[in-house]
Amino acid sequence: MIIAGLALTVAGWLAQIYRTVYKKENRLCPTFLVLYAVGCILLTIGNFTNNDVTGGVLNLVDVILPIVLLWTVLFVRKAAQ
Repeated sequence: MIIAGLALTVAGWLAQIYRTVYKKENRLCPTFLVLYAVGCILLTIGNFTNNDVTGGVLNLVDVILPIVLLWTVLFVRKAAQ
């Protein structure tokens, strides 16, 4: 679980870097947020499976933050326009 979670977070960062560096867009990439959140979910599961409660709680926060940001990027910002 942990390796898969880390791989997904790296893939998310690569998507964001591609969009920022090569496409010259300074907005958050929804792909980044989804991959990062799913990767953190896998990390959280791995932490709790290994009885690492502190790591699990911290990764759970890392799951919530990109989901809130994704919601803002997809729905709140568009509703305001």
